[in-house]
Amino acid sequence: MNKPKLIYASALSATLTAVFVTVITIVAELNPALKDWLKNLSGHHWTSKSWLSIVFYILVLGVIYALARNVDARKVGVSLKLAIWSAVLGTIALLLFYTAHNFGWL
Repeated sequence: MNKPKLIYASALSATLTAVFVTVITIVAELNPALKDWLKNLSGHHWTSKSWLSIVFYILVLGVIYALARNVDARKVGVSLKLAIWSAVLGTIALLLFYTAHNFGWL
């Protein structure tokens, strides 16, 4: 197993998973049908999002690992920075969304 390639694929998969979770969280709050569908999958919408994010992460990891070529230290570093920033920006987006939602701005 190529460790730099695995780290690269994992970091990019984590980045896309963070975006997926952020988007599905916001969309589900604005779309009751989606939220109900998520509730029906596992009994609670957060549990369903967790399971979907695990499946999404694993699938994307496999695809990126299979497609990645010429992974070097620079690519690994960039992918790790993307993973960190996607988590930070996703947190900020959700904080702003729920704040606006709480105050009735949305």
